[in-house]
Amino acid sequence: MLFDEIGQIIFNNEIVANASDFNMGIEVETIRIDSAGRLTNEPYPKALGNQRKNHFIKTDVYQIQSEVITPTARKSLDAMHYLMALNDTLRNALEPNELLWPLSMPPILPKDKKSIPIANVEPKQKAYYEKWIETRSDTQGIPVGVHLNVSINDDVLKTVWESEKDKFGSYADFVNYIYIKISQGFVYYRWLITYLFGNSPIAEKNFFESDQDQPQRPVRSIRSSNYGLTSDVKKDYRSVKDYVNNLETNIKEGHLFSEAEYHASVRIKSVHGDLTDMVKNGADYIELRMLDLDPTTALGVRTSAIRFFRILLSYFMMTPMMTTPDKINLKLAQGIAMNEVVSLESPTQQTIYHHEAQTFLDQLQMFGATIQWGPEYQEILDTMQDRLDNPRLTPAATLCDHEVDGSLMSYGLAVANRYQNRAHENPNPFTGFEEKPDMNADELRQRLFGVMGKPENYKGQ
Repeated sequence: MLFDEIGQIIFNNEIVANASDFNMGIEVETIRIDSAGRLTNEPYPKALGNQRKNHFIKTDVYQIQSEVITPTARKSLDAMHYLMALNDTLRNALEPNELLWPLSMPPILPKDKKSIPIANVEPKQKAYYEKWIETRSDTQGIPVGVHLNVSINDDVLKTVWESEKDKFGSYADFVNYIYIKISQGFVYYRWLITYLFGNSPIAEKNFFESDQDQPQRPVRSIRSSNYGLTSDVKKDYRSVKDYVNNLETNIKEGHLFSEAEYHASVRIKSVHGDLTDMVKNGADYIELRMLDLDPTTALGVRTSAIRFFRILLSYFMMTPMMTTPDKINLKLAQGIAMNEVVSLESPTQQTIYHHEAQTFLDQLQMFGATIQWGPEYQEILDTMQDRLDNPRLTPAATLCDHEVDGSLMSYGLAVANRYQNRAHENPNPFTGFEEKPDMNADELRQRLFGVMGKPENYKGQ
């Protein structure tokens, strides 16, 4: 049986197309460098207005980290349009000697990591960052990547709810059930995503101290391994209630400063940021935090990756939970351990989980045939099948082709220059943030796209 009851209702009501186009917001972090490939000394770009007010181009933990955050769009492709416009805006706002480093792992770092300035954010946030950095290795917060914020179309939820009312205590319970089911799928299969998209094979000089434990050869993804940003806090995805209790307990016991410090691959979120509220009123979205930057595009993420994530989202939403709640944490712990293995495999080697990966891709293939998706999705699955059959086609392996003497500096700089030059060819880049940094999503949409071809307005809660 391919579908569970929820999947069957979606299928029977012929709302698969609607159900598989999730509301999406994309966050892409990058590192600003100078033309020699060193971390920039420049402040937040003046042309972006006040950095504490701009909602769409922010600074992450360090002043050198720029984060582009798209508004939530009704269609995932629209989120990519926003990303393209904002990426271009950021590039055109940089100083003449600045570039955006295209890789997840940073360029050569200064010997003294304490000299890297912390972001110039609100005092309270800055104090949090300072405290956060103290509890980490000097470099843990420096690698960057892509986060996808995803929610299910409201009409789809309401349609399914009509048929499932009698099985849940409340609408919130029902919504939480679907989000936890999807979350479990991503937490478990993160190892496969690391295999297919992992893209941080090597660390440049000074990332690790010479006497520090570190990979001795290229791997699939340093950022996705225990050398990247991890959370030692135990994971609990049995239900949204268990997820919230687990976080609150860890915050109370001092293992976490706040929810923001829970660096898991999947976070379940509420728009209001209130954890307890989420149990009562339902989760609003999930944040998927497992993608390394893709240096083959100026945006850091390709539409093909977004499409593959949409396939996974639909699959996890419409098929049965992978196991019973009492066994799920054990199963997920197994998936997390598998991810560690895959992260540190040699990029050109077949993964030891090849058989499990093939079984899962076959299931996706069957799922796709059943819901009759279009050629663009078939193409994505063919690409993923090629990567599984031939590890040399995986992003980490193709990136290693550019390695010179254990470094990707010359490749990274060449690509950074190419994207920067291209951005400068834009005859009229967007400059609206300078006089109005705190514009909201509606204003941004109007200013970027005008009336023509504007993304459908997303009406969030």
